[in-house]
Amino acid sequence: MKSKKSKKFKAEFLKAVEAYLEDTADEDQILFLEQYFDLFSELDEILESQNIIQTENVGNLMHSRIHQNITKWEDVEKKSEVSTGSPLRYWYMAAAAVFVTFTSVFVYQTNQVEFKKAHTNYVVTKIVPGGNKATLTLSNGSKISLTDAKNGQVANQSGIIATKTADGQLVYQNTSSSAENSNSYNVIETPKGGQYQVALPDGTKVWLNAASSLRYSLAFKGNERKVELTGEAYFEVAKDKTRPFKVHSHGQIVEVLGTHFNINTYSNEPTVRTTLLEGSVRVTSSLTNTSVIIRPGQQSVIRHENNGIKVKNVDTDESVAWKNGYFMFNDEKLESILRKISRWYDVDIQYQNEELRREVFSGTLSRYLNVSQVLKKLELLKSVQFRTEGRKIIVAPYLSK
Repeated sequence: MKSKKSKKFKAEFLKAVEAYLEDTADEDQILFLEQYFDLFSELDEILESQNIIQTENVGNLMHSRIHQNITKWEDVEKKSEVSTGSPLRYWYMAAAAVFVTFTSVFVYQTNQVEFKKAHTNYVVTKIVPGGNKATLTLSNGSKISLTDAKNGQVANQSGIIATKTADGQLVYQNTSSSAENSNSYNVIETPKGGQYQVALPDGTKVWLNAASSLRYSLAFKGNERKVELTGEAYFEVAKDKTRPFKVHSHGQIVEVLGTHFNINTYSNEPTVRTTLLEGSVRVTSSLTNTSVIIRPGQQSVIRHENNGIKVKNVDTDESVAWKNGYFMFNDEKLESILRKISRWYDVDIQYQNEELRREVFSGTLSRYLNVSQVLKKLELLKSVQFRTEGRKIIVAPYLSK
């Protein structure tokens, strides 16, 4: 028989869920739901890593994990200089403990039965997030897999040494005065499911997103520093007032002297977007030769079909979330979100209903969750549901179970 406290815990949980779905949840309710689903999303990885089968062990494990988190929350609350004064906070912690434990055991038992029934028919593919993967093409045409190469020197081109570091970077160093006369170019490319960072010979740092490439000179001769980009990259340009840094990409040229900015120029996106974090940037349309200057917190947008330039104010955190390890979207269409997921997890997307592409979502998710965890969180709004077949994600209308 359920106690009055247990019933009240459940009622508070359901109340928080209902408020969240109706976009009326307060800060405490949102905190509670985020903590609950973060705990729940860890269950699969915990079970797999410890090979847990018995329900009793699952319950013990979840109880231990929940107790650790509640203790952590209590410590944070006690150390906080400003208390919220909300009695709901601890109700939500307690509700999480009760509800997560019972729900996790129930779901795990159910999944075990369903898995045993289906195991003879297909093999579940665990789709993991991308990582540091790239290919370097040298000036002589030879290719080096940075994914497989050992850390340390990977190339020496006329005294310009390229080194792979342990944290997923390619760093160039000029060790010869004759290297300044080099006309050589290198190209670094990331596949779907890959990312990489490169420190160019002039000291400029570039972060490449998945399915992207950067072509650059080893010496940057003359009165400019020119690179060519496809896909998406974040730049921190080394200052040089005598030689502007220019990024040539689809439909535009971006010119800076030294600043931080992000360019999204994927061919399967409807626009080319340049977002400025600091400094100033000149964006020129390749077709119309018109230019605009954008300031920090602004984004230039060029549509592929007409190459006209528009400027708008944006949340820069959203534009560079990928670099910081997150998916971040604010009233973004599902089609756009799933293009990002497709590139990062190297999966194909199939829609059962074309109208689903226009469903709108807002939220922030780690890029280092398994794809199933990301999809489960997108399903919380109960407008779509997902099914995975191999490396294909099928998007279907949400159906109540």
